Amino acid sequence: MTVTDHSDSRLASVQRGNANYSIGTELYSPRLTVVRATGDLDLRARTDLAQALDAALRSETVVLLDLSAVTFMYSGSACVILDAASRSAGRLEVFAPTRPARIVLDALGAATVGADPRAA
Repeated sequence: MTVTDHSDSRLASVQRGNANYSIGTELYSPRLTVVRATGDLDLRARTDLAQALDAALRSETVVLLDLSAVTFMYSGSACVILDAASRSAGRLEVFAPTRPARIVLDALGAATVGADPRAA
């Protein structure tokens, strides 16, 4: 087991008008970046989510997208995740999607996006 200290954090909440979400990026090591989304990933969150994922995927790290605190997901935000996953060459992993996030991802045909590849 490896324990790595959290080395860099860019967790400024993204607030647009009366939006109820935040998207932050945390660099845990040279090999792991976490993008953490919370709240309602609605139409307003789509662009911020795309920018966060694009920035994280520019490096060669594995990108873990934490959806464990998402309370609502708009299909456009889910499409951003699917587009990023298709460009990531297997480096984007979705972690702990909540029921609202899972429902939308499943409806778009992405049943395996949040699945642990080691569980197969």
